[in-house]
Amino acid sequence: MSGARRATLPADRAMCTPASSPLAVAPAPGRRSRRAAARIVLGSLAGAALVLVVAAGGGPRAQEELPNLVLFVVDDLGWQDTSVAFSGTAGPFQERFETPHLAALARHGLAFSDAHAQCVCTPSRLSMLTGLSSARHGCTNWVLDPARETSGETTALGPPPRWEARGWREGTPTLPARLAARGYRTIHAGKAHFGGLGTKGADPRAVGFDVNIAGHAAGAPGSYQARHGFDEPGRTTRGPWAVPGLERFHGTEAHLTDVTTELALAAVNAAVEEGRPFYLHLAPYAVHTPLEPHEPFAQHFRARGLDEGEARYASMVAGVDASLGALRARLAALGVAERTLIVFTSDNGGLSAHARGTSATGGGADTHNLPLREGKGSAYEGGTRVPLLVAWADPAPESALQRRFPVRAGALEPTPTICEDLFPTLLAAAGVAAPAGIDGLDLAPLLAGRAPLPERALVFHYPHVWGPQRGGYQPHSSIRRGPWKAIHFYATGRWELYDLAQDLGERHDLAAERRDVLLPLARELCERLHALAAPFPRDKATGEERPIRLPG
Repeated sequence: MSGARRATLPADRAMCTPASSPLAVAPAPGRRSRRAAARIVLGSLAGAALVLVVAAGGGPRAQEELPNLVLFVVDDLGWQDTSVAFSGTAGPFQERFETPHLAALARHGLAFSDAHAQCVCTPSRLSMLTGLSSARHGCTNWVLDPARETSGETTALGPPPRWEARGWREGTPTLPARLAARGYRTIHAGKAHFGGLGTKGADPRAVGFDVNIAGHAAGAPGSYQARHGFDEPGRTTRGPWAVPGLERFHGTEAHLTDVTTELALAAVNAAVEEGRPFYLHLAPYAVHTPLEPHEPFAQHFRARGLDEGEARYASMVAGVDASLGALRARLAALGVAERTLIVFTSDNGGLSAHARGTSATGGGADTHNLPLREGKGSAYEGGTRVPLLVAWADPAPESALQRRFPVRAGALEPTPTICEDLFPTLLAAAGVAAPAGIDGLDLAPLLAGRAPLPERALVFHYPHVWGPQRGGYQPHSSIRRGPWKAIHFYATGRWELYDLAQDLGERHDLAAERRDVLLPLARELCERLHALAAPFPRDKATGEERPIRLPG
């Protein structure tokens, strides 16, 4: 697939954003109005209109020389869960989602058709934060309380005895810390999930962010509704899933995605007023469970005929898109859109094993990501393939910054990528050297269309049980080189092999008939995991780790 012809991203269908949404925005103003003073309405939560008047046009020289950077990470968003056809061809899944702001951004940015993350959230988020593969940083599962195991078990296998259940290892260099040293104002808003309860990594400020809005140890909210205090409904004391720092919104009808977006944009205002370049890590808790309606979007999707589960899910996707639209509108109003690079992605494949409604194909569990197999938590493509889009917030060919870091417009890039690539790529955009010993590659040559990436293998490592004990949701590791993907399942010792160029749905296991392909891939994966001192599952019979083994 890496040698496939580069395609042009297809135009999106007409989409709607309900005008009554708190984050509904008008089309971005023209170039002339961007340089005018802007009166910005932050919102009308709890009936109080918040208005900030800012002078557009720049700030000091440092703001002119360095690009602003936005990493927009949606939780659990599947490869096809938007109206942008990251596959290159729009299908039935795109028809049920409405993301006009993402589609508009895609028209002048570069979308990736073969981008990947790990199959669950914290490993991917730490890889974005550090540029290290999950096998190297050791946090191979989602975190919450380091004293209580989050991994499930199989009949024969228990969780790895030495995985990093605390999350981020203190002292590991991070993206925000490196950017802060370059002079950036670093802002986190939304889901963090970098470290477990009671660890330093639970606070985004400890990993290099100047500002933390609503980020903590938990990877999901108790509720998206302010009327429940963003906690599990009915609780009399604050639980571990309660989103912190938003008490002034409690008891209102505000939605979590809207609140974190508005506060993030206020922090952007402050950075621009201060004349500093900013790095914004905008990470909505959506579309993670609990699947709760984001009104008025949900009613719109019910009227379109989606069942309640999928109406709620589609409304959460629409709310995230409205957040992206509000961000772009604010950047334009502040006069900094031409100087702001946006990376949009997800932290793992789309949820499909449970909690969802009827898929676009009329099925239930494991059908929401078709033709990809299974979903979040799985070894198969439905668990790891994610949307990835890179674009300047406002394309301006005459911009010195955009000439220095060009991004192809409206194209679809087939080269396989992985989440740790975002670390060196964003550093490169800021003119910051990446540290030695990382696993990610700088995507700048691909973005500009100047050169291919060096030949490499992508490694996925999940020696845990995330959810259901079936199919690809078992402890596994896998390797991808070119169109070939080899998977090892630890409980059975089984190896599988797929040619993704011919079999994207991973239905035809070629391990028996293409040993000539399987054995080199298996050897490479074994050597790589052992070299990285990756944690392996615990064999219940022996009490020792059960390491990866070559095919028999």
